[in-house]
Amino acid sequence: MKKFLFWSFSCLALLVMPSYAEDGNLLPLLNKMSKAMRDLNYEVAFVQTSPTNMDSFRYRHIKQDNKTYAQLVTLDGTQQEIIQRDNLVSYFQPNSKAFTINSSHIIDGLPPVIRSDFDKLSKHYDFIKLGKNRVAGRFVDTIRILPKDDFRYQYLIFVDEENGLLLRSDMLDREGNLLDQYRVVTLYIDDRLRGLINYLNKVSMPPLLQEGNQTLPTNELKWKAGWIPQGFELVKQAQEQLSEEIVESKLFSDGLFTFTINVTNIGTTQDAQENTWKQGPYTIYSEVSGNKEITFIGQLPIATAKRIVQDIKFAE
Repeated sequence: MKKFLFWSFSCLALLVMPSYAEDGNLLPLLNKMSKAMRDLNYEVAFVQTSPTNMDSFRYRHIKQDNKTYAQLVTLDGTQQEIIQRDNLVSYFQPNSKAFTINSSHIIDGLPPVIRSDFDKLSKHYDFIKLGKNRVAGRFVDTIRILPKDDFRYQYLIFVDEENGLLLRSDMLDREGNLLDQYRVVTLYIDDRLRGLINYLNKVSMPPLLQEGNQTLPTNELKWKAGWIPQGFELVKQAQEQLSEEIVESKLFSDGLFTFTINVTNIGTTQDAQENTWKQGPYTIYSEVSGNKEITFIGQLPIATAKRIVQDIKFAE
């Protein structure tokens, strides 16, 4: 009898404990989520929560004739709307002029994990299956996305086991404190959402914003990042003239988290000083060195931001 009970409990433990052999098969599930968020026709009402703020939205997504149409609308307070018509995204906000940008997706309010290349992320993150859960009344697979170093944050994601849609994501620091949460409250999937395309196409197209100068002069503020966490790559760089100051910006991403380094020529040499701000998942760290001000803005821990800034290299 004791032998039978031991065997039963052993089998039960194998069923409920995370299986690291199973973890190796998580890429198909994660890629299924990306494909579902990209290709299905769906509508979700969701809440975005940080330690200091909470907002609610409705997001509609339609794929037709290999083109993407989407709409993001605030559900509380003054209405704000973002409309995507394939590779054009238009912003409509009160007390400001509407505008359009070139983009393949709406980034506001939605977690970047839905657009990640998980095959690439697997070089710098471990994917661990934690079991089943329920979100918005639906069964989900729970997966932890854990960095292989201590220089970035982690994610918990909850994927609908039937259709693959992301129903919840928690961005957490290394101690497990919540930094940002996306949580679906209601979900609707139906091809009849295609009727929304007629409405979106009738909305007047605001003027298209032109990209700023992307070419950096060879004789101005020559610098580079001496150290960044493995996996981060330069995505975009730009320069802007503000009054008498020149600001050069470089955007880096590892496919999940992003940060920007701004270097400003402040003209006169000043004493070294530093400032740090933290708001939800965002860190702002600024340091003055000589006649340059270096500012980090991004979704990385303060210690990482400080190390990146302090290792900026200037050409002599």
